[in-house]
Amino acid sequence: MSIYLAYGSNLCVRQMAIRCPNAVPLGPYVLQNARLVFRGVADVIVEKGFEVHGGLWRITPECERALDAYEGFNPDHPERGMYQKEILTLADLPDGEDELMLYTMNSTGIYPPSYYYLNVIKEGYRDFGLPMKPLNVAVEHSHDERAPSHIERQRMRRMGRPVLAARPSVLKARKAEERKPSKKERKAAKKTAKRQHYVNHDPWANVPGEQHRRKVMNLTDWLRDRKSSGDRY
Repeated sequence: MSIYLAYGSNLCVRQMAIRCPNAVPLGPYVLQNARLVFRGVADVIVEKGFEVHGGLWRITPECERALDAYEGFNPDHPERGMYQKEILTLADLPDGEDELMLYTMNSTGIYPPSYYYLNVIKEGYRDFGLPMKPLNVAVEHSHDERAPSHIERQRMRRMGRPVLAARPSVLKARKAEERKPSKKERKAAKKTAKRQHYVNHDPWANVPGEQHRRKVMNLTDWLRDRKSSGDRY
């Protein structure tokens, strides 16, 4: 049995139940001085000052062989596969363990993930209770620094050129535009509309204040004169 750190689609409990039915989720974990990047799929690189939010699994040798096949790890020639395997010695692992296994990519290009793949990762983030902000930062970075190598281009062609995940900043702006107004905003809009209706239908609305007062005074004088003369009005 060994401890495996998932940071991409293997965070998804639903998929891991099919891929590695004997794997046991142990909870969230933060890998320090590492950064999440996308090369079409998720990868982790060493970068001081960053951190990667992931999930820990306790896996069996059978689970590890299944993961090797899924991640494209070649045990005979690790440098030739899609991913290679890293073993880290850490002091803060559960159950007194001190070794952590994870996969890192052999390619170096930067490319946004597909819409479907990102949604699987988001499902895994929810499964482990991880914050979404670091994931969104990594997706935004993949758009800003987009520079695919021939490996990423080949992978996208093999996958049929799937729809890419949109920039989180674009989605946020679009959501803000489409959101429903609050109760306070609806009340203010109703008040403004009512005021505009009054302006459009009141003949005195656009008359300057002094002139308005003069006309009202003249009308008052006229009514007083009619009343004193005994006229009905």
